[in-house]
Amino acid sequence: MAKSRPSRGTRRSRSAASPRRSWPRIVLIAVVVIVALAFALSRIPGLRRSLRGSPPPAGRPLSLLLVTLDTTRADHLGIYGYQRARTRHIDQLAREGVRFEWAFSPAPITLPAHASILTGLYPFAHGVRNNGNFYLSDKFETLTTILRRRGYRTAAFVSSFILDRRYGLARGFETYDDRMEGESPQVLALEAERRGDRTALALDAWLAKNAAVQPAPFFAWLHLYDPHEPYHAPPPFGPAFADSPYDGEIAFDDAIVASVMDKLGQLGLKDHTLVAIIGDHGESLGEHGEETHTMFVYDAAIRVPFILWRPGVVPAGRVVIEPVRATDLAPTVLELLEAPPLQTDHGRSLVPLIRGARDDRTPPIYAETLVPQLYNNWAPLRTVRDERWKLIEAPRPELYDVSADPGETRNLYADRTQAAHGLEEELRRLTGGASGAMSVGKMDRETLEKLASLGYIGAGAEPSPSPKPALRPDPKDMIGVFNRLRAANSAVRDRRFSEALPILQEILGKDPRNAFAQLVLGSAHMGMGDYHAAIARYRKYLDLVPTSSYAHQWMAICYLRLGDRQNAVREADAALAIDPRFSDARILKGGVLAGRGDYPGALAELRTAVEADPAKPMLRLDLAKVLTEAGQEGEAQAQYEAALKIQPDYAPALSGMGALYAKQGKFNEAVTVLQRALEVEPRQEDARFNLAKAYEGMGRTSDARTEYERLAQAPGTSPAIRDAARQRLSTLATKSGR
Repeated sequence: MAKSRPSRGTRRSRSAASPRRSWPRIVLIAVVVIVALAFALSRIPGLRRSLRGSPPPAGRPLSLLLVTLDTTRADHLGIYGYQRARTRHIDQLAREGVRFEWAFSPAPITLPAHASILTGLYPFAHGVRNNGNFYLSDKFETLTTILRRRGYRTAAFVSSFILDRRYGLARGFETYDDRMEGESPQVLALEAERRGDRTALALDAWLAKNAAVQPAPFFAWLHLYDPHEPYHAPPPFGPAFADSPYDGEIAFDDAIVASVMDKLGQLGLKDHTLVAIIGDHGESLGEHGEETHTMFVYDAAIRVPFILWRPGVVPAGRVVIEPVRATDLAPTVLELLEAPPLQTDHGRSLVPLIRGARDDRTPPIYAETLVPQLYNNWAPLRTVRDERWKLIEAPRPELYDVSADPGETRNLYADRTQAAHGLEEELRRLTGGASGAMSVGKMDRETLEKLASLGYIGAGAEPSPSPKPALRPDPKDMIGVFNRLRAANSAVRDRRFSEALPILQEILGKDPRNAFAQLVLGSAHMGMGDYHAAIARYRKYLDLVPTSSYAHQWMAICYLRLGDRQNAVREADAALAIDPRFSDARILKGGVLAGRGDYPGALAELRTAVEADPAKPMLRLDLAKVLTEAGQEGEAQAQYEAALKIQPDYAPALSGMGALYAKQGKFNEAVTVLQRALEVEPRQEDARFNLAKAYEGMGRTSDARTEYERLAQAPGTSPAIRDAARQRLSTLATKSGR
């Protein structure tokens, strides 16, 4: 049967209005230079052999490197036919390994897609249906848990808060590095991220410290988020793709993959490491009217690259043309690693196809998006396909002959009823005729009682009746509205509130049940400092999404900024009633209790947060600060040390440790640590003030005066620190007789 071909047309994507990333420090500049050099060298054909490895040593277990490329379309890589691509490193891995021409994600959404990659299950089975308020249950076996039981060292390095450990993917990983760029996540879009080269640096350090010196095999997962909008690749990739910044981000990630492969080679690990590269979902780039992803299940948003590499283990140059699923990855690599299989009905090992066997019948391939329903009260979309036909279940159903119409432009549902009805029956068989599991914050009896005690009498009830899926608006008809909502969301993120408010008010005037619009408008009011209006919008959002712990937390923050600590604690308690693992709510509550002088209550909350998430240095920092206030300096020092063991250059912990040393009269130690804190982050005014005080304690009055003057004169110094510095300067002047 004839196969459709990837689109080769050049697409242009809109660039972000402002950069989303700051310049890296010196060590990161070195990485960028290395990555840029790899980009330049990739243009020299004779150097492409450098990725090749030798056959794996006999008798030594294979390790596994899994690279997931967020928001990456298959047809924007060179090996998949895209002429403008600069992806020679990934392309070369594909030439030396196995490439799956037609691989599909089960959801155009990051968290559900990754849950499916690790479990081999479709979202309706594992229950993770969206980002932000869904969790992977501990009851599911994963690729990680199987390999950990086999004695593998396991580590994950993710680049987006969307994959934070709180969402359940960390189980089985000894190390789960989910540190992001900022001190706190971006509460609206849940898209706090770190650039891919920084994530790769963390992986490189782990490989050097663990995998290279341990006899046990390893499983390392590297997640790269860069192709997600807004597109702003660093030089030379951004300038090289000024008219197509999405492609620049993919080129950047290609160079990062090359740098990781080089690291494996330097450590002597490459020859016994199986490499799997897969996209989590695609990006519409304007096709069918969708600018990004999440709203549709056309191939632009769900067709992904899928490559396996390990000379001697998989055949070189094999291209599998049968359609495959992201849920097939885990069963396949487990067989290649000679590990026990996953128990799944939604994924299968592709090893027979890799070895050249013919597939008599391709299993049905499923995908879904519930974002239209969960965020906008529109109809959800589900799709199922075989090698020729693709059905999209919607209020106005769609059927495409993807072998002849790869762009999905001609809806044949009314004309080819037999094919349509056959796939509808397949969809009912596959899903059991039900909508499937929803693994969200549980509203059990205990939760309802807690919420009722906090005044949320109806919180556990179903939201007011809404139309059945077939009667809800079809996302095809609403994509223009959704694009405007995303534009408003971007404007709020960039603090361009005057642009966002008219859009949001117009949409809500026509559709007050649009949860996403309520959420974005609440965040706009919060960003503007209109906290009463923000609280009112978050309450409307809770009417539509009663299981949202985040909405309660955002209201808690608003109340705290209004000085209403009682209601701030009330909302934090409501968030914790829905999700006891929500460490942000515990930190907020602990801070309020500490401010009241209730140190036992504050420490109980903060210790619980640390116990639930011991690898997060920021949680240990908050605990250490309150321990210091409570006079428990020994335990405070232990928490600072634990935070610095996790992240040696964590500037706030260095600053806190230095302040503690100064308080204890250990001025030499204080100066050493505080100087290091300021080397890492020179803008820490608390660290500079404490350094000046330490100098005073040592009798180094001139050095102290220099630091105080710097704080007193710097235009960005906060008023409290500036006043304190001026007061110390006045005191020093009096002592010296000036």
